Amino acid sequence: MFKNYGISLVPVSLKELKDIKHNNREYIISISSTISKYGNFLRARKSFLDRMVLAKKFCLYDISSFAIADISAKGFRNNSYHYFQLPVEVKEVVKLIALSIYEDRRTKLTWPGGVRSKLPADAGSKM
Repeated sequence: MFKNYGISLVPVSLKELKDIKHNNREYIISISSTISKYGNFLRARKSFLDRMVLAKKFCLYDISSFAIADISAKGFRNNSYHYFQLPVEVKEVVKLIALSIYEDRRTKLTWPGGVRSKLPADAGSKM
């Protein structure tokens, strides 16, 4: 379904995720549908993910049937943490994640400053 929005998913392990050099903001989708998957997610958060989310290096999409993560308050403020409670409709979640990624990338391309002021062309000749 992500392919329809031009997004490719690449499955990675936590070790592989730690070894990758993160020059750009990465988008992580975590689905925790069982207690063992949720335990793995908690271990990953404790050792690595929370730091990267709060440093705005990762944008984490947490799809889980368990409670919302305790980093949510800070993560929501900087748009680095998004939570979806299971059960959810897959099409709707994919659409929301794709829109969030496009919006995040679009805001990064916008120059935060104003327009540089310029002198009129004949201002230097009158002196």
